[in-house]
This record gives sequence, structure tokens and C-alpha cells, in this order.
Amino acid sequence: MHTLGVICSSPMVSAAQRRLGARLSRIAFFLKLLLLAGLAVTMCVGQEGGFNGSLDAPEADVLKAVVLIVNDSIVYGTYSYEKEKQLKGAKPASAVKVFGDVPADDAKVFFKVLENVLAPRHFKETADLGTIYLRYIVQGTGPGTTAIHIDALYMEKNRRRQHQSDGTVEASEFQAIKDRLDKIQSDAKGINEMAAKPSPTVSSPTDQTSPGIALPAVSTAVSSTDELEKRVADLKHRVEMRTTVVGAALKAAPYRTAATLQPLPAQTELLIVVLTKYWYGVETVDGHKGWVHRSQVEPLP
Repeated sequence: MHTLGVICSSPMVSAAQRRLGARLSRIAFFLKLLLLAGLAVTMCVGQEGGFNGSLDAPEADVLKAVVLIVNDSIVYGTYSYEKEKQLKGAKPASAVKVFGDVPADDAKVFFKVLENVLAPRHFKETADLGTIYLRYIVQGTGPGTTAIHIDALYMEKNRRRQHQSDGTVEASEFQAIKDRLDKIQSDAKGINEMAAKPSPTVSSPTDQTSPGIALPAVSTAVSSTDELEKRVADLKHRVEMRTTVVGAALKAAPYRTAATLQPLPAQTELLIVVLTKYWYGVETVDGHKGWVHRSQVEPLP
């Protein structure tokens, strides 16, 4: 009843109005779904990280540099404390599941892991103890070009929350790979230039001023075949050696900080092709060439 005493009937809602209201409700519901889907896509795009780079080098050369960095204990581009702006203790891993996506079949994938890190810098919103995961994806893109994709992820130990890098870690790891690659190429260039130079000559009785190492010359007046064979064996003994019982490292250049081409097992026989004061330029039985320090070889028995 109205305040003036007039009885008023409740407003009537027609069937058409009810249908219109239902349609508007459904439209609002679908708009809400679309908005949520858009937010989800935005979140996924925001989570995509990593670093994409390219190097002007064959894939085989780049892989050598990547393997050196993967086996390097340092995680470049991050740290936990101001006084120690480097994290060490990382180890290579054969497989890591935290990244989820699967690289292309023809790509080479490597992993490096550093555990028990406290709130590393350049990872977003970190404040707990956890693990850093690094992934390197290498793929040749041409005869002399190679692409590298690097991902860096930090996962908290207790809450299992993941934190993406802000890009600094991936970029620093890529620069470390590039620096190693430059060094490998520089060492290889030095070896090629040295190999192109004339090898040392054996001095003879008629030319005592010629350069090279003065090895005993075979006299033209050899009294017997046995003596000739003895002289030949002596010369051979001087140019063939073997690694010591602890083995040796075949280096890319004649200095200790040069890249190691491969470890040589103990008692590996070597042919000496170049002599310096502290290093031997050698060739292995299977054709590999490099440098070995004199302290790591001994004469054949």
C-alpha cells in the first residue's frame, strides 16, 4: 500500500524482458572469461625469458666453448653477497625438468646447476635458499653461424617458487661463452701459423750454423749395417716420447692457461715435431696435434 493509502501492484516483468536479462548475463559471463584468458596469456608471455644470441663460428667450435662454460663452476652475472660478487660451486647436469618446454630435435642441450644459494641477485623477488638452474641450447644455423639460447631460473627450496632472471645472468653466460670461443679461435690460429713456419732442421757436420736442434749426425763412413741401425734407433729415440705415469694435457698453445684439447692417458706415445724451451709440439698416434709441457713426458724405454 502506498503512503497515501493507494494500493499499488508490483511491477510486472514480461517474458521478453526475462530472456533479455538472461542473454545479458551470459554475455557478461563470456566477457569475464575472455578477460581472464587475456590475463593468462599476458602472464605466460611475461614468464617467457631467456637470452637468444648468435655467434659467427661453426657449431663444432661453439660447442667446445659451451662445454667449457658448462663445466665451469662459476655462475656468471649473479651473486649473493656484496663482498663476493661471484657464485661458485656449480656443476653440469645431464637433465633438468624445471624448464618444461622441449627444444628442437637437432639442438644440443646442456645444463648447469648450483644448489644452496641464498637470494641470488638479478633473479626477480628472491628471498630464500634455493637452486639456480641454467640451460644452454645450441643449434647450427649455417656453415659458419650458430645460435645459442640460454635460460636461467631460480627455485626456492622450501616454497618451491620459481623466479626468472632479469636477463643479466643469461647475457653474462653468453659473454663468457663468446670469450672462450675467441680464445679457442685465437689459439687455433696461433697453432696454424706456427705449423706453417719451417720446422727446425737437423744440423750437419758441413753446416754447424744452421738453426734447429743439434742432433747427432749420421756419419757417411759407417763401418757396418749394425752401427747404422743403432744410429737410426738413437735418432728415433730422441724424437719419440711418451707421457709420464700421471698422463698429460694436450694444450692448444704452448702455455698453461691455453685451452685443453684433450687429456692424454699415461704412457701415451708422442711424436715430437717442434721443440721449445719448456714445451713440445707433438702429434699423437691418432693424428691429434698440440702442445705438451716437458715435465709431462719422458723418453721411450
